Amino acid sequence: MEHNKAQLIVKAIPGILLMFAIAVFTRGAGDFGFPQWPGVEAYLASNEYWKKYLIDILHLNYILLTIIIGMIIRNIFTVPQWAVTGIKTSSLFIKLGVILLGSMYSVVDVARLGGTGIIIVLSFVIFTVLFTLWLAKRINMDPAAAALLSAGTAICGVSAIIAAAPAVRAKTTDVVYSIATILSFGIVFLFIFPLVGTLVGLSPHQFGVWAGTGILNSGQILAACLAFDPETAAHASVSLKTGQIYNIIRVIFLPFVVLVLAVFSSRSAQTEVDGININTSLWSRFPVFVIGFLAMVFMTSFGLLGQTSPPSPELVFIRKLYNWFFAIGLAGLGMQISFSELRRVGGKPLAVGSAAAVVKAVVALMVVLLFIDEQP
Repeated sequence: MEHNKAQLIVKAIPGILLMFAIAVFTRGAGDFGFPQWPGVEAYLASNEYWKKYLIDILHLNYILLTIIIGMIIRNIFTVPQWAVTGIKTSSLFIKLGVILLGSMYSVVDVARLGGTGIIIVLSFVIFTVLFTLWLAKRINMDPAAAALLSAGTAICGVSAIIAAAPAVRAKTTDVVYSIATILSFGIVFLFIFPLVGTLVGLSPHQFGVWAGTGILNSGQILAACLAFDPETAAHASVSLKTGQIYNIIRVIFLPFVVLVLAVFSSRSAQTEVDGININTSLWSRFPVFVIGFLAMVFMTSFGLLGQTSPPSPELVFIRKLYNWFFAIGLAGLGMQISFSELRRVGGKPLAVGSAAAVVKAVVALMVVLLFIDEQP
């Protein structure tokens, strides 16, 4: 077993290096002592015309650029076979980044943002699940497929779909179509949210609430927040800070939603989806990375990582590290988006998923504009 794990790690290294190379190409190599390459984003910012339209309006910073380059490699060229294993670790890098992101918060921050967040997120989870199931019933959609879409649109996209699949006795085609629907709208929202947020004049905090509530997939929430409110050495992203608190709260509801959906099924506690055994016990579905995030919050709150204002060298290093983790992980996310696979989705899953996603995003924006202050 240990030998197999070692082989898997070695096999993953080339793909991880490819994701890292994409991140360096877009973000620059200054952090590694090579200021000669400032990154594609810096080149775009150096031109007044490009900066105005590509960065200030379209928010085409290194976060979106890493995803776009990954998508180009996957869909125009071919992802090398030697890189496939490493690319599949992209979600691990994103989760590690979220854990380190806890260093931006204190217990007071989490309590203040979390109190409002619980009310808003819980309301949207219940509303989205009920709306999706109601709409699916209206068009006679298969109940299992409808349950998958309701979990995916209400909680955290792909993870929720995989978690709910065995509980609702979903077929493999249900899983594939649901994931394709979620990814399709996630890609669209990834580019539309920063643009709409700029046009309606959302503050970074308001945008974080909107993204954390309205975008379907966790990685895309992260990307949209950093696109709208980029993080630099001198500026911590308020959108990212707020959006991830709302996302963490949303993810925490995942095991409970799965258990509720399981009530409607008498299937055994273990099934197989696309050849992977998925256990539906509460622990197997619990988002363990949340524990790491909260541990970082407590370490920061009690000064174990040094002073927060101005940030200690330890916190400065952690901030740089999680930004690199995000860039690496999102490059891998882009290389996992296949347009040919997304085109296969259609019919009732697309109709129900589209309606639920759009309604959720629009209602969330209205709530933000009406009830959320510009500052936390």
